[in-house]
Amino acid sequence: MASLNTQTNREIRYIQRMERKRVEQQNIDRSIRAANRNNISNTTSSTINKDVSTEVSNEIATLSKKKRTVNTRTSNSGVSFSSYFW
Repeated sequence: MASLNTQTNREIRYIQRMERKRVEQQNIDRSIRAANRNNISNTTSSTINKDVSTEVSNEIATLSKKKRTVNTRTSNSGVSFSSYFW
């Protein structure tokens, strides 16, 4: 009965060959995934940077417009409105 579970040299070589192929394929797949991840992250980060830059520029422009509007309103502070209330 012990001989039923014993592997022959040929079977051992076949299993080792299949294991090497599997490991090699895993390495290839891993390197492809890493390259894709790097390409995606580079593309995504540059897109995000552009979006953030645009958003910041728009916000700065909006704030500067608001500041000009506030400065225009406060520049007339020398005018007295007390005559309207009496």
